[in-house]
Amino acid sequence: MDSNTIITTCATAAAVGSLWASTVQARALKVHNRTSVMPHLQIRQVKNYENGRTGLQVLNVGLGPALVTRSTVELDGVPVGQWDWPTFESMSAGWPQRPSMYALFGGVSFPMGDCQYLVHLDDYDEGRHAWFWELVAGRLSIVIEYESFYRGDNLRAVPPPL
Repeated sequence: MDSNTIITTCATAAAVGSLWASTVQARALKVHNRTSVMPHLQIRQVKNYENGRTGLQVLNVGLGPALVTRSTVELDGVPVGQWDWPTFESMSAGWPQRPSMYALFGGVSFPMGDCQYLVHLDDYDEGRHAWFWELVAGRLSIVIEYESFYRGDNLRAVPPPL
């Protein structure tokens, strides 16, 4: 074995090692970039907050924007549809007072730090609106499916347990 063979072998080993290190680094960078913009939606029940505002609130407490892909609504454990105007109209027809609502449909985005009320009353009064707190605290369930801008995450925000 002469010196040219040894030098060629060492150069090839160094090139393969460099290629391996670059591949590992590229994969780690891809994972880092993806997690650095990962959204995290939370649904919570809010009672008498901000001058009496009461309802279901969704917050993005993650590090990036959340893109809603779909939503599912159940009332008293029975599937009703998605959280949109037609579903809200049919559900709220028999309610004593119509609350405000924020519709969810595919493509709605929640920027990092965003907070929206899905359904709420501004002037909540314990005596007059006990029916509404019963609704948002136990009868109404909204599940939000969403993803990051990288797509394909299949994330879900579920209501808090009773």
